[in-house]
Amino acid sequence: MGGVPHGTIAFVPLRYGDEVVGGAETLARNLAEELHRRGWPVEIITTCALDPYTWEDHFPPGEEYIRGIKVTRFPVRGRVRTKRRVFLLERSINEGRRVSRRKQEYWISNVTFSEGLYRFLEEHREDYRAFIFTPYLFGTTYTGMRIARERGLVIPCLHDEPYARLEIFREMMRRARGILFNSEPEMELARRLYGEDIRGMVVGMGFDDFSGDAERFRAKFDLQGDMILYCGRRERAKNTPLLLRYFCNYLERSGRDLKLVLTGAGEVSTPYAYQEHIVDLGYVSERDKLDAYSAASVLVHPSVNESFSIIVLEAWLAGTPCLVHGRCAVNRHHVERSQGGLWFEDWPHFYECLDLLLRDRALARRMGEEGRSYVLENYSWDRVIENFERALDEFGL
Repeated sequence: MGGVPHGTIAFVPLRYGDEVVGGAETLARNLAEELHRRGWPVEIITTCALDPYTWEDHFPPGEEYIRGIKVTRFPVRGRVRTKRRVFLLERSINEGRRVSRRKQEYWISNVTFSEGLYRFLEEHREDYRAFIFTPYLFGTTYTGMRIARERGLVIPCLHDEPYARLEIFREMMRRARGILFNSEPEMELARRLYGEDIRGMVVGMGFDDFSGDAERFRAKFDLQGDMILYCGRRERAKNTPLLLRYFCNYLERSGRDLKLVLTGAGEVSTPYAYQEHIVDLGYVSERDKLDAYSAASVLVHPSVNESFSIIVLEAWLAGTPCLVHGRCAVNRHHVERSQGGLWFEDWPHFYECLDLLLRDRALARRMGEEGRSYVLENYSWDRVIENFERALDEFGL
């Protein structure tokens, strides 16, 4: 492939595009775009998928350029072959049952599969300096890493979950030329699972400072009074049903006139009695999201499965304090280091923390300022790109 500039870095996320919502995809896109802005030769190799539930092809296959970066897409096959067998295997994995190596291989090959993408990697493996796959939990990453061999790096976005303990992923992580972690707790988890000697470094993602317009957001969506904010996918894995239940209980007990504003993809089941207090905006523009951070009194992030938590760090840039789940090692690590918010582990703790942040405005404002200072100090693009360059050198690429 004569058209590949010497030393090109190829990012291989499962999905790619401005419409794509997801932490791993956002991280890969932002890192690729920042490298491109700094003159690095970068390409994207991905699938045609958009929806993370159906995995149906949405984007046309072939090449396009997004903000100057070449993007090559291939059709993807999701869970369409022997659905029941794949579902039963997945349930066994989630329940912590022993699943044979052969069945693990069968399962991962049916999670997502892209024959065209694999063929491209085989044919052009020698044309790229490195291939960076993300996240760990899909067939395109698992099979792609085997094809890329000594040029394969992975941004795993690893969570403490049953999937992470599978033999196939242990072997993939140990075989990787290098692992690019998003945070110290994520790297510590990987070392517990796969061995202290795995080759990995913390790189993370950088953030551009911004100024949100709270009044514009409130006027656009006709929102008055106190509001707490949730951004991201609405699903059980992100603990959004728990958040809705806790929020309704808080309204019942506190008697406050308070709204929960949700943005992002996925279904939300709103109890009828609380519909006027729960505002589901669905997918919003980047401008609206940044303004929402500034308009919120508190950002609540109930997920326990995070490897980096972009939403929390963005909210801190807006000076908004965060309330996170204490069983999420990454978010608790951020909060403890920054003093930018509080964490909860059960309903009484949630009530007391949220009530304190809403009642003591000076404390909330101070925590938001501490969070902002933490992000600016630790997650500038200069620092992240320096980490990335050091990682490539460490891995001999």
